[in-house]
Formats: sequence, C-alpha cells, structure tokens
Amino acid sequence: MMTKLELISQLENAKNNYILGLAGISLFGSPEAYPILEKNHAAFGTYTVDFAQVVRLLRNTKDREIAIKEFLTSQIRALIKESFELIKDYCDGTGQPALFKAEPWYQFARMIRNCLSHNFKFEFNKYDKGLLPVSWKTRTITSAMDGQHLELGFFGYVETWELFREYQSFAQDRLA
Repeated sequence: MMTKLELISQLENAKNNYILGLAGISLFGSPEAYPILEKNHAAFGTYTVDFAQVVRLLRNTKDREIAIKEFLTSQIRALIKESFELIKDYCDGTGQPALFKAEPWYQFARMIRNCLSHNFKFEFNKYDKGLLPVSWKTRTITSAMDGQHLELGFFGYVETWELFREYQSFAQDRLA
C-alpha cells in the first residue's frame, strides 16, 4: 500500500513531467532550438531516433501547430489521469474513498478523466447523465456535451494546472 509521502512524491513527479512538457512546447516554438535538435538524437537499446524529423515538422507552421496541440493534449492527459488515479488508489487503499468523492471538484474531475481516457470525447453513462450538469470554477459539463470532443478552450493549460493544484492540495491537506 502506498504511503501518504509516496503519494505526495508521485504527484510531484507528475507535476514535474507536465512542466518538462511545457518546457518542450516552449522550445518547439523557438527556431533557435532547431539547430540543437537537428544535431541530436535519442538512443535506446539498438535503436536511434534522429531529431531532424522533428525539426522538419516544426518548421512548417501548420504542422507545428498540430504537433504542439497533440503534444499538449498528451501532457494534459498524463497529468490529470495519472494524478486522479494515484489519489483514487491511495484513498481506496487507506479507506478514504468517501473523502475523495465528497470533494466539490470530484465529479467534474472524474468526467474529465473519463473524457481524456476516451480520445478526448465525452461519453456519459446513465450514472453520469443523472449527475449533470457538473461544474467546477467557471466550467460546466452538460448533457449537451455527450459525444462531443473536449476542446482546449474549455479545458486547457490553465484548467489542467488549476485542477492539479486542487488534487495536490487535497492530498497534502485533507488526506490522512
């Protein structure tokens, strides 16, 4: 069973990975980084992946926008899903799931986590439909969103960071 200290540490790791992703996005938008990428590669086992292909992608404005958006969505998915699951596992293992489910952001976070798990598409089951609408801060998930893709304008960088901070605060301050 995970200890609270391990949970806090794992959440910090998830946060650091997200920040590394943001740093990568910043570099991907900077042509000054391209010569460095062109000269480098990743080597693992018997494989070598040349980064020149990344530079070719980034030099094309349209391709860069698509690639950065896709990379961003992977970072959002990783931070929100991984952190939610870490807290859920800890709460289940320590007999605190009711405390987790009582958080005012829990249902919103759960539905966002589910959406991220289903290709960024809202797919509500009967239980979810009975809870809607579900709100957190200035965002509201409604039944009209069923079958719709999650737009970054609804849940992007800012919302990801703020929801993660809710997770972190809950884990640090309200869990035993």
